[in-house]
Amino acid sequence: MEYPKQNLIKILLIVNLGISTCAAIGVGYVVYKQSTSPNFSELRPKGKGQMFPRNGQFQPGQDQTGQSQSNQAQ
Repeated sequence: MEYPKQNLIKILLIVNLGISTCAAIGVGYVVYKQSTSPNFSELRPKGKGQMFPRNGQFQPGQDQTGQSQSNQAQ
């Protein structure tokens, strides 16, 4: 009876080690991704009411290349 208990404990320890390893890899991945992504709170302009243009929107007077329309007329 003692022998199956020892095998069960060994199996559970191996499973626990595998789960712990996967959790450590997952946490490391999340930390890595957060460290490489920009911190948007630091990029925010200091003045009141200033906002970044949304993705896909252009400033008035600019075409998709980013050149102003007055430069294209020259």
